[in-house]
Amino acid sequence: MASRRRGGTTPLELYRERLRESPRCGECGYTDEGGEWQTAYRERRLVYRHVCPRCGAIERRVFRLNGEN
Repeated sequence: MASRRRGGTTPLELYRERLRESPRCGECGYTDEGGEWQTAYRERRLVYRHVCPRCGAIERRVFRLNGEN
């Protein structure tokens, strides 16, 4: 089955959109409507980071670009 992408949207942009759809803090349970994930590139890794505005907990998601898990 073929997947459909929106025009001009990269897989990484789609992933970032998916992160926005689940803005619930794992520590305190706060739902951060409109919460943004910061993205940084470090040492062949893309690091997505979100700080909960209520409790300050930090959630990270990391993509390694060298093919290793």
